[in-house]
Amino acid sequence: MKTTEKRLEYIRLRAEGKSYRVIEAEAGISRSTCSEWEKELSPEIARLRQENLEALYNEYGMMREARIRRIGDTLRRIDEAIAEKPIEALPLDKLLDYKLKYAAALREEYTSTAYTEASGAAQDTLEAIQGVYRRLSSGDASTAQAKVELSVLDHMADGYNRAHPFADLFPNQ
Repeated sequence: MKTTEKRLEYIRLRAEGKSYRVIEAEAGISRSTCSEWEKELSPEIARLRQENLEALYNEYGMMREARIRRIGDTLRRIDEAIAEKPIEALPLDKLLDYKLKYAAALREEYTSTAYTEASGAAQDTLEAIQGVYRRLSSGDASTAQAKVELSVLDHMADGYNRAHPFADLFPNQ
């Protein structure tokens, strides 16, 4: 009988995308056992794969936050340097060049974040609308109830659009 530790190791290795051959070499689990466990443990493998992807996404998000902070700090320092010295003493072309480059970098980070948020909100709204229509079709909701729910979803979408007015300007990011 295979141990629980071996099964957990199999799940981890499959979630990392390892082949049966690699698992056999690394964990000492035969390929035939791998094949049997694949059918039995595929939901756990998929869940761990998803958790790994979410961890990567969170790590990327943190990196984006750090980049935005660094760019913002640099822009602030450039603004302070411009404000502290008389115009005649500054190599203005250099400072303005840096300011334009950093402002563009910050804008890119913002629009990328806004697009990601808009995509998520749009997907959530679409799923909610589909849920209303499914319940209406199956008889679990009345026409009046469906109208109320769709109206609420419409108001929520309008509120999101007012809060993120530029999210729809970058549909291809």
